[in-house]
Amino acid sequence: MAVEPHLRGLSSWVDEKAAQVLEVGSTCALGGDAAWDALLTELGVRGMPVQERQKHIAEGPKKSRGALPIEVRWAVTAIYDRGREQVRAMDMKAETQAENDLVKKIETRLYAIVDEVTREHLQRVTPAAPTTSSIFAKAKASTPNYSAMGVKAGMNQMKCTACGAPRKTNDDAAVGPCVYCGGTLA
Repeated sequence: MAVEPHLRGLSSWVDEKAAQVLEVGSTCALGGDAAWDALLTELGVRGMPVQERQKHIAEGPKKSRGALPIEVRWAVTAIYDRGREQVRAMDMKAETQAENDLVKKIETRLYAIVDEVTREHLQRVTPAAPTTSSIFAKAKASTPNYSAMGVKAGMNQMKCTACGAPRKTNDDAAVGPCVYCGGTLA
């Protein structure tokens, strides 16, 4: 049984859904809207409650519009999970070199898709940096006000490598991903 048509369909579905998550997620209202919620439901993802979304908007990195980065990551992870499950089932049925190459191509795409789409979403919804000519104004505008974020003197500070959100820690290093986008902390 030839699985190549099924693999091509799966490849198209993965790319189309990832593009849809990126487009809807980056163009919707700040925190999401009905179209975003419908897409999450279609993908089998439960979005955050309204209060939790408002908390992420208020406390997380500043965004000009769009869905919460953590919800974008969840949506793309759902695409990854579904795609990975289907490609595994078809991998065992692949008989030709072309089919095996297509399996490998889909697996490679799936491997990078979550971080790639989340990063692109963050680039689309993050406001542009100020363009003032004064070096001091630029420094002040780009330096986070950690005290306003609840960080007290003597505490260590970690920052998300994807969205830049600060995370306060005590002497122990914070464990786990960023609560705002799911990225890694450094």
